[in-house]
Amino acid sequence: MTPEADRPASDAGDDSVVVRVDRDRCIGSGMCALSAPGSLALGADGLAHPVRQASPHGGPAGERLTEELAEAVDFCPVEALALYSARSGRLSPPSW
Repeated sequence: MTPEADRPASDAGDDSVVVRVDRDRCIGSGMCALSAPGSLALGADGLAHPVRQASPHGGPAGERLTEELAEAVDFCPVEALALYSARSGRLSPPSW
């Protein structure tokens, strides 16, 4: 059996999340990209976007909820970020 840390995010269990950016709200402050550079980045347009765009199956790519990602969502000055459960698709609080 593969250890939890080596499993793909889609196999990680209930802590797998999808981060979504409301690009109408995003002001490109960069706090999210600084807090969770493996999950969020600023694009050429200066707005945030998830690093993992889509899974090979066509849906949004899930990833493990880390403290850094939860902080990035909390730190967004305009609340443009939201976390959703990759399994259920429901909105999840960042301090899950």
